[in-house]
Amino acid sequence: MTNALSFGGRLQLVSSFLFSIQVFWCSTFILPVAVAKECDRIMRNFLWHGVGNAKKSGKVAWSKVCKPREEGGLGIKNCKGWNQAAIMKIAWDICLRKDSIWIQWCYDVFLKGTNFWAARVTSNSSWSWRSVLSARRLLADKVVYEVGNGQSFSLWFDPWLNGESIVDRYGDRLILDSGLLSDARVGCVINDG
Repeated sequence: MTNALSFGGRLQLVSSFLFSIQVFWCSTFILPVAVAKECDRIMRNFLWHGVGNAKKSGKVAWSKVCKPREEGGLGIKNCKGWNQAAIMKIAWDICLRKDSIWIQWCYDVFLKGTNFWAARVTSNSSWSWRSVLSARRLLADKVVYEVGNGQSFSLWFDPWLNGESIVDRYGDRLILDSGLLSDARVGCVINDG
């Protein structure tokens, strides 16, 4: 039956049905590389050949197929890229303290009064939580802080300094050497804006 589908029909099935199967898992934790490759392989083979084992390769490189339509691609989402984006969205929601039960639960159970950027991976951290914490390095490169009066930013742990926290750049020892508290705000070192 599906071998009788046109290329456009298979493209629609890949975009809507096959991709949606992986959306939940991509939004929960970082998929192992082998799993992401296998998801892409299944979508690629179905798109080019329909049902069954394909003996021939695709007509166009998969990386080009996965580009947006405006850039000449077919708009299919690459599994690894989608996975990273979905996990970064969760991390962003945590940074914004989005009003949701799940975000509140993360603050109550995992962060326990600490800053998201300063949270450490512990031995009892779940795979999902480890995935969210690992997304911080990807997210920090894309976050631009407007410090303003500095009262809403942690001096030591928020990545307000060119996408990096002071502790990440110079180490924990700097907190002790500075004589400032570990919960100091950027505003305590700003003079007249």
